[in-house]
Amino acid sequence: MVRRFVRLIAASLVLECGWQLSGSAQPIGAALTVDDLMRLRSIVDVQMSPDGSRVAYVTSTPNLARNSHDAALFLVGAEGGEPRRLAESVSIFNVPTPRPQLRWMPDGRSASVLGIAEGRPEVFTVAVPSGDAHQVTKAPEGVIAYEWAPDGRSIAFLTVDSMSADEERRRADKSFVIRAGAPDRATRLVVQRADQPAALRILTPPSQYVDALSWSPDGREIAYSAAPRAGFSAAYAARVYVASIDSGAIRTVVDRPGMNTGPRFSPDGESIAFISTNGHSDIMASRSLTVVPAAGGTPRAYRLDDAWVNEYVWAPDSQSIVIQANDGTFGRGAHMFEQAIVRVAVSDGRAIRIDSGPTAAFSLASSRDGRRLAYKRVEARTMGDVAVLDIATGRSTTITDVNAGLAARASGVLKPISWRSFDGMDVWGLLLTPSDAPTGRRLPLLTYVHGGPGGGFTYGLFPQFMHIVPQVDPYPTAAMAGAGYAVLFPMPRGGAGYGEAGQRAIVNAWGEADYKDIMAGVDHLIAQGIADPERLGVMGASYGGYMTNWIVTQTGRFKAASAGASLSDLSDTFYLSEGGEFMVDYFKRPWENRAGYAAHSPLTFADRVTTPLLIQHGEVDPRVPIAGAWKFYRTLNALGKTVELEIYPRGGHVLREPMQQREQMRRNLEWFARWIAPGERANGAIKN
Repeated sequence: MVRRFVRLIAASLVLECGWQLSGSAQPIGAALTVDDLMRLRSIVDVQMSPDGSRVAYVTSTPNLARNSHDAALFLVGAEGGEPRRLAESVSIFNVPTPRPQLRWMPDGRSASVLGIAEGRPEVFTVAVPSGDAHQVTKAPEGVIAYEWAPDGRSIAFLTVDSMSADEERRRADKSFVIRAGAPDRATRLVVQRADQPAALRILTPPSQYVDALSWSPDGREIAYSAAPRAGFSAAYAARVYVASIDSGAIRTVVDRPGMNTGPRFSPDGESIAFISTNGHSDIMASRSLTVVPAAGGTPRAYRLDDAWVNEYVWAPDSQSIVIQANDGTFGRGAHMFEQAIVRVAVSDGRAIRIDSGPTAAFSLASSRDGRRLAYKRVEARTMGDVAVLDIATGRSTTITDVNAGLAARASGVLKPISWRSFDGMDVWGLLLTPSDAPTGRRLPLLTYVHGGPGGGFTYGLFPQFMHIVPQVDPYPTAAMAGAGYAVLFPMPRGGAGYGEAGQRAIVNAWGEADYKDIMAGVDHLIAQGIADPERLGVMGASYGGYMTNWIVTQTGRFKAASAGASLSDLSDTFYLSEGGEFMVDYFKRPWENRAGYAAHSPLTFADRVTTPLLIQHGEVDPRVPIAGAWKFYRTLNALGKTVELEIYPRGGHVLREPMQQREQMRRNLEWFARWIAPGERANGAIKN
């Protein structure tokens, strides 16, 4: 969609209407810079009013001065118009990044969000349209998630148990110690009257860690999912329960291995939908939409060719469910970068796509009558905007422009491509080229490997992170395209787009077929005359960091590499990571498969590296602990290789602080410019 280039002249106008251009006004078509990317706003929550006439949404904007992400609540008519900011006095929950938990009250007269009160996230109602805010909860440990009762008089929420008196004493006198394996404080389901914040009823036992909840339509029960433990893999041990509001009695509805989470009552109260791996406990199992009778019974899974369901909403007649998913029936081939909106019939599982175009959808929210759906709609080179979908016609209308002026800037051209891999398999990826790329001239190519392994890319300005605050992406690919680089986003087997069988294709085989898929993509672009074989770079974080480390041990074709949150010794991941048990799914336990762990660890082949490597790592990364970065760095350094290690204090698996995000992006752009000149090559020389 072509939008008029707008220069915003006042900070207050920027806050209300759109994106602030960097420094003075930039000319139409000017390339985006890292500083520009750090000024972009992202939509982090969307909710449609019950009557379908208005949409509330929350945006997040990096604030370098405060080194935080600022969240703001807006209201706009469902037909579009000028957005209005509400509840400016409420500090919307933004630690480590905004998670507002935006909801509408059932009567449609107020919305609600999580805001900070005395350092804790609590529920605030916001009157519409006045914007007057009122604190509803005063949970001693704050609110994690919540839902309103159908009559709006009560609220159910999740909160963590308070510390015991003994723990408080030990923390005060400094005698407290952390004991490995000790259970975390339970996450409880609590109910309170909206007007009685001090009167709390705990419905669940301390042996359950609740992760999601849903009121029954009559307000007499709450369905919830809970695991017997906390932690990264807890969802894979979750079961579905129903608690009675009157008696407090709890009955088990789904009791089987694997993931069974996110339950929601159907509008008629007869069924409960949830997301499930259908008895499988490994990380490669597809996450299917599943429905079970509310009274209990045999769950029915709607697998849709191994689609991974991320969000869903019931239709008001309880006869169908609208989902947003990746992979599967509507996410293969050239469509694997989309996240379609699909209606699934409960009776026979028939699925129909009800939106259209190469877009990715996030944050689905339906009107009470089911005629309209509001959501975040992301197109190829956008940050996403609020759109309203007419369910009957499939017509989608974008009603916001939260980054006014962005469409007129040069952010590159992004399109799907495919190639044949070593075994004849069709592999897909996205190719980003500079907006002004000269015809017939080869470009320096940076290959960006996604995380996971089961992850992937979608459309959007930050194609791996459009579902969250996207500046967590360490690689400023739009700025890289603006500097003259092409960027390949390959989707090798082992990740999304090829079904569960594709996920399992790299069991005990990381760095084998997936590596060959990536290199076949690079070779394809060279053969097409797009990529310059003498100016190749590779980058990626998490599994993408692993693959970057692996690639530079297998070939010297790349002139520079950058690995973030990366693995070098796979056994470290089992022993040290919060998600270490998932390595068992791929490689068994280290003592059961010593050869497999060693044969697929980049550290084993460090002596082969010839590519200059930048290693970036968060100091307190729980997913991929920093030990592996130190191991690879010290080994390469001792071998006399060109390597640099940068550690980000307080940083986790991704970086949440805007100052660090900007520095990481800036540093990566600088690193590749140092080793791979983006200018034109002529007669073997670089012309800038």
